[in-house]
Amino acid sequence: MSKPLVSVLIPVYNVEKYLSRCLESILKQTLTQIEIICVNDGSTDGSLEILEKYQKEDSRIIIINKENGGLPSARNAGLDRAKGKYVGFVDSDDFVEPNMFEKLYRTAEDEKSEIVICGANVFPEEPRASQWLYDCLSPEYKKINGFDVATLFLDVSSTPFLWRTLIKREIIEKNHLRLQEDIMIGEDKAFQCKVYPLAKSITKIPDKLYNYFWYREGSLMNQTVYGNPEKKVLEHGRLIAHIADVVKKYSEKEQIEKSFLEWSIPFLYDDFIFLTLEHKIDLARTMVEVWNSCGYLEYKYELPEWKREMVDYFEQVSKEKKIIPQLSIVIPVDIEAEYLENMLEKILEQTLREIEIIVVNNGTRNEYYSILHRYLFKDKRIRLLNIGHTTYAEVLNRGIGLASGKYITFQETYDWYERKDALELWIAQALKYQCDICGSVYCMKDMPDALSGRYRDVTGINEEIGRYIENDFQNTMFKIEYLKKNQILFNNSTILTGLEFLAKACLNTTKLTWHNRTVYIHRNIHKPDWISTEKCKIVLQVMRELMLLSLEKKCAYLHVKIIEMLNGDALGKIIVNNTKAFKASTWEFPNGENSQVEAVNSLLQIASLVDPDFLKENDYNNQRVFIKTLYEVICERQKFLADLSN
Repeated sequence: MSKPLVSVLIPVYNVEKYLSRCLESILKQTLTQIEIICVNDGSTDGSLEILEKYQKEDSRIIIINKENGGLPSARNAGLDRAKGKYVGFVDSDDFVEPNMFEKLYRTAEDEKSEIVICGANVFPEEPRASQWLYDCLSPEYKKINGFDVATLFLDVSSTPFLWRTLIKREIIEKNHLRLQEDIMIGEDKAFQCKVYPLAKSITKIPDKLYNYFWYREGSLMNQTVYGNPEKKVLEHGRLIAHIADVVKKYSEKEQIEKSFLEWSIPFLYDDFIFLTLEHKIDLARTMVEVWNSCGYLEYKYELPEWKREMVDYFEQVSKEKKIIPQLSIVIPVDIEAEYLENMLEKILEQTLREIEIIVVNNGTRNEYYSILHRYLFKDKRIRLLNIGHTTYAEVLNRGIGLASGKYITFQETYDWYERKDALELWIAQALKYQCDICGSVYCMKDMPDALSGRYRDVTGINEEIGRYIENDFQNTMFKIEYLKKNQILFNNSTILTGLEFLAKACLNTTKLTWHNRTVYIHRNIHKPDWISTEKCKIVLQVMRELMLLSLEKKCAYLHVKIIEMLNGDALGKIIVNNTKAFKASTWEFPNGENSQVEAVNSLLQIASLVDPDFLKENDYNNQRVFIKTLYEVICERQKFLADLSN
């Protein structure tokens, strides 16, 4: 083959499930004068065998075997071997459109551009990627002559992915450029910062020629970025420090330092604020120095006020003293947060200083977010995680994932702690007994006999575990190591989310202790007595799972609690009201999709799990019918059928 027009570089590491799809898409390129350099980066699965199979079928495939060194190292090995006029990059778990490299090559030649950038399709649809990614991969046509700092730092549609970029190899080799091998997240951006200022012309085209699989379970990116968000932020700090060194080399380029500051400050700040205080302090000290070295003091008052405030926060944090938190307090903040400021004040009054306050903002109103931001500056122990709107359970789980204290507890924005020393005394007991779970006395404002607690002896079943299960999870302190080791997380169980979590936590350990004082005060607020039919189905499924758990763990208290909840007036009314027949004939739902049939089936399953002998052994003497709610649902069903026949 004559000298290739394009060298396609493919790093390969343990992708046997996806590699054939990737190679097939490149072998079918309409531009045939290419070389395909596959760098096997120490794969331990069948990836090498797949490469060798395809190499026998097509001589354009070149295989480089090396010890595992990471993506930048693999790409550098490919660059060392490349002979093409241009180089392109493809990740081995993605695939490309048949005309990708012909389109990029022709554009580069026709436009006389050393760099060409295209768009990309995003897969999978679930879980959905951020809107930023879709915007980033949907560029409009534009040709940039000479150096344009916006292309590098301000225009999201031109960075940061190398795999949708074709680069003239002469620029890379003439300037002895390679990827920075110790930058594992953002290495593309770092490399572009070296290359883009050297290009005489860059062209962006709107064609979506690349198919990007942004989320793949088990991938290196998911493990380092999505599985460990703190590591991502720390790596971003290293990335910015590296880019700062590059920017200083190009300081003669117009506005490059200012634009670097404009980009890097908010880029890091939005995630920096959820770091632990220890990591915040270390990173803040580094970043203040980095930004000052790139002219922050010179450009400070040319930057928007909100960006200056961000740097002020970094500077304040850099002067803090490190603490090791004993307790992590997770606070979900939703659209309604009327008592937010009062709640935060009560926490900051606590005599226990070794705490971290993890606020998970699940899309609150601007007025409440301004309060959060103000308190973020007021006390650096506050960690703020901003996420897109998601479920209550997921918000709590994000908090567990971030927590760095030895113990964890949870708080709602409308509740508060009873006394200034409440947390100090509570954690002291937990540490004294080294327990996995430490409960405390339940208390609700304006609740009769509140200080006596909520624990009740369920119909004669006198199990010690009852006081823990009967409590709310906000009144309970959990050892983080215990939760993570046993993979105890919140499920999206609607009105039973807290009970399910608490029951699983309490029944998987014997290391429990009780703090016989009031710590946490619940505000007596209205709770809806209605849920949607879909949520009702989830509730019944969770009740069935809890019944199974009660039998597995031989917990008579939970067994009876589920029976009495199911047949009690409060939950029973919700179930009956949400399974009433709607106006449609049964023949329209041959598979029983209508809510009444599903409810009856679920209730029958739960009733079948009731163990009379087990209850008798534990002195359950209540004469109530175990299936009272089931009976009422069936009655509603019969009324519906009777109405249809009339």
